[in-house]
Order: sequence, then structure tokens, then C-alpha cells
Amino acid sequence: MSLATKIEETIYQTLAEKHGEEAIDNINKDESLITAGLLDSMDFITLLMNIENTFEIDIDFEEADPVSFTAINGLVKLLSEKQHA
Repeated sequence: MSLATKIEETIYQTLAEKHGEEAIDNINKDESLITAGLLDSMDFITLLMNIENTFEIDIDFEEADPVSFTAINGLVKLLSEKQHA
């Protein structure tokens, strides 16, 4: 299983724990999780810390586009690139 897939599964697991399995069925992976109301800012920071610890990735927010990295696709892309850097 690729790192991107593992990160995406971690994100979905977090969302399912917060909202239930049915709530994640229709998520737009390009929409901000915060704007969509799926996570608040503290939930998002907790998610990022969990991902950093689980996958041993250090996220450099200066390099990240704040609009895209709060969406599933943008976050997975950013973190996958960090692991391969």
C-alpha cells in the first residue's frame, strides 16, 4: 500500500470517527475539510500531528498552499512529497 493511500485512509478514519461512516461517502476530496465543516481548526491540527507522528513526516507549512492543503487531495499530495524529499 502506498504512503498516499495510507495517509488518505488515516484522514477518512478521523472523519468517520467524528461524523460516522455515512458522512464520508460524498466528500469532495478537493474541498477544504474546514470550509466543508468536517473539521474545525483544532481538529485539523490534531489530524496533522497524528499524521506527522504516525508516518514520521515533518510538515513545513511555509511551503504549503493553505487553500489546497486543507483538502484531502492537497494534504495527501503535500505529505507524500515530503516523505519522498
